[in-house]
Amino acid sequence: METILIVDDDDFVVEYHTHMLSSHYHTEVAKDGETALKQVDSCPPDLILMDIQMPRMNGYEAAYKIRLAGHTMPILFFSNLSSLEERLKAYDAGGNDFIAKPVDEQELLMKVSVLLKAHKARPGNAEEVAVNALSDLSSLGYVMGFYRDSFQCGDLSHLARAVFKLTQGFGLKCSLIIRDQKTNPCFFDDGITKNIDAALLESLQGAGRIMAFGKHRAAFNWRHASLLVKNMPVHADKVGTMRDYLAYVMDGVEQCVNKVLLEQQLRQTIVQFKAQNTDIKAGIVTLIDDLEMQLDSLFSSMSMDNELSEEAEQQLITLIQAARASADTKLESGKEIEQQLASLIDILNEQPPSANSNDIELF
Repeated sequence: METILIVDDDDFVVEYHTHMLSSHYHTEVAKDGETALKQVDSCPPDLILMDIQMPRMNGYEAAYKIRLAGHTMPILFFSNLSSLEERLKAYDAGGNDFIAKPVDEQELLMKVSVLLKAHKARPGNAEEVAVNALSDLSSLGYVMGFYRDSFQCGDLSHLARAVFKLTQGFGLKCSLIIRDQKTNPCFFDDGITKNIDAALLESLQGAGRIMAFGKHRAAFNWRHASLLVKNMPVHADKVGTMRDYLAYVMDGVEQCVNKVLLEQQLRQTIVQFKAQNTDIKAGIVTLIDDLEMQLDSLFSSMSMDNELSEEAEQQLITLIQAARASADTKLESGKEIEQQLASLIDILNEQPPSANSNDIELF
């Protein structure tokens, strides 16, 4: 049975988490970070469930020292981690994921299971980093392959797969967020959702263009996307080159996201236009039918051997004017959709930004 080390100074929280985990795993307890270090060194657990706020040594410091000692087991922080600074601390300390307080039992069991399976499946050292001996030609081939694949992307999931195909070719471990102004989906190269990655990526909007933090970690922030790289190259002379390649890739991602979002908006507008055009036609037909029925009703109530009274004549004019106003409203709605469609077509016909755009940075 796999062992989970629960590190927390609160007896109630320890008992609560032990109750959740004990039917599935063997549990051990450490009351603070220093005690946790000793227990990990003497008998390494399979996973550590780590509180952050503790006396003597907080969870971040304990996790950092555990990693410094060479231990690679997953560390699951439990905290709200609401600020960018706290999320960066979690990464810098070597955390694998976090779970928000108060902890939900089903979520905790799921996260523990996923982290344990992922850890068992990882070959080699947990700090294994990107390929260091890529030639310029092979690296250029990866980038050109990405641009070729990205041209065929019809949705954001397809684009994310193209990005990960390239980053995995470089030996990089990455997560990606794409901002489509609605859902802002996150994607993970191994297909396993990681809250700590997602929370960090969501908080990076508006941050620096390229940020280096933690041990061999970096984030690349463009307007519509942010890429989190968790194992930048070890050798300093390779880091700059990799930054350049990934910056070029993010330029391509930016253009592709613009294209995909525009195509989605265009398709949606066309669908709306068709639906509203059908509604307009049906509405006008209904107006005419209603007018005919009201006119029939009006004439049947009048004596046919008399001329129209002034009151009846005014009522008839009012009916006709109201029908005309309703028809004009329907037609105006159709014109608005046509204008939106024309605007989208104009945007599609515009030339893409040149290679000298100020939005592209060289390193």
